[in-house]
Amino acid sequence: MARVLRMPGISADAEEVVFLEWCASPGNRVSVGDAIATVETEKANVDIESDQDAVLWRTLIAPGDSVAVGSPIAVLVGISEVIDDESELLASLGLTAGTNREIEGAAHSSRQPTQSVSARESDRRHDRQVSNSRVFSSPIARKIARENDIAIEDIEGTGPGSRIIRADIERAIAQTPKSTEVTEISSIASHDAEAGFTDIPHSGLRRAIARSLTASKQSAPHFYLDATCRVDELLKLRRSINEHGSTKVSINDFVIKAVAKALIDVPDMNVIWMDDCIRRFDSADVAVAIGGNSGLVTPVLRSVDRSTLSEISDQMKDFTHRAKEGRLKQPELEGGSFSISNLGMFGVEGFSAILNPPQAGILAVGAVGEAPIARSGAVEVAHVMKVTLSADHRPVDGVAAARWLQRFKELIEHPALMLI
Repeated sequence: MARVLRMPGISADAEEVVFLEWCASPGNRVSVGDAIATVETEKANVDIESDQDAVLWRTLIAPGDSVAVGSPIAVLVGISEVIDDESELLASLGLTAGTNREIEGAAHSSRQPTQSVSARESDRRHDRQVSNSRVFSSPIARKIARENDIAIEDIEGTGPGSRIIRADIERAIAQTPKSTEVTEISSIASHDAEAGFTDIPHSGLRRAIARSLTASKQSAPHFYLDATCRVDELLKLRRSINEHGSTKVSINDFVIKAVAKALIDVPDMNVIWMDDCIRRFDSADVAVAIGGNSGLVTPVLRSVDRSTLSEISDQMKDFTHRAKEGRLKQPELEGGSFSISNLGMFGVEGFSAILNPPQAGILAVGAVGEAPIARSGAVEVAHVMKVTLSADHRPVDGVAAARWLQRFKELIEHPALMLI
């Protein structure tokens, strides 16, 4: 039976998304769980999956369109369903020329859509079809190429069927000489040479970060606890694992594991604040800040308390790779009770991080360095790592946070305890 496919709610704060591309063409059969289309939110690219076995009969939106949640995007029909009268079917579904424009007709019919389409829309549709026939590329790849004045026809695609994808365009931008980059930036930003500044428009992700962090500082009363961890044993264990194991683990992998185990050992920290209660979790889902090409994202590792170091390492490598390509999925960016922000690789010795609401804590991790340590009346040189815990004082008391940080420090300084 024919039905309208509407734009689903992608996340709690996304009322509108940008449509990127169709993963199926009119006339294609789709099964439950198949990706029908891809949209872009402020945080990630998200696949829209089919919830039934059906045929994609007609599409109602085009790449680049801004689509409100709940709006019609396509018509699905039964696998063996025969459509005799297109206009009657569209009318029965409440689709008129004022609802959505038709982009492509059903594959089984060569007739033009019965709904009226303006000359302007017809021209735009023709331009898209001509453009797509010349170069096989994803909509987001074409968008980035256009914004950076990259000739997409000169790019060699590495996607399926030699299709040009986002990573191909970003690679071409990175290889562009600096003098050209300056010109590209000025073409997408407002530059005032006399005043000596350049206005760079906000991206959707940057706006989302700004809203989230502003709300965090305004609503969550932060307090901070510092600790200095000696990591000589951790470095020794890491070196042994990397020399003899098949997976190379990082210091950050140990930090993630220690954070998760400490959350289980001190459950008063494994919570979030809600309007009518404090929610405590049974497992440790930990978000880790990653710098993507469009801004900071925080994908969530699930049940880290039950994960091995090698599993954590593999998951982080996958997240980091996909974050740079903008391919993280919305569900991967949601949930968790705790975050980690590690700037040690940039030589930052210590800092304080802002909470990622509604999470109750975030650990800021600094660089590992040598420092003099007093021990048994003598001074020796040791490797240390400074950390700062930011906590939400609504669900977490100072004593609970101190107990958590004490346990984290113990695990980092005696990493064999993580393996038990």
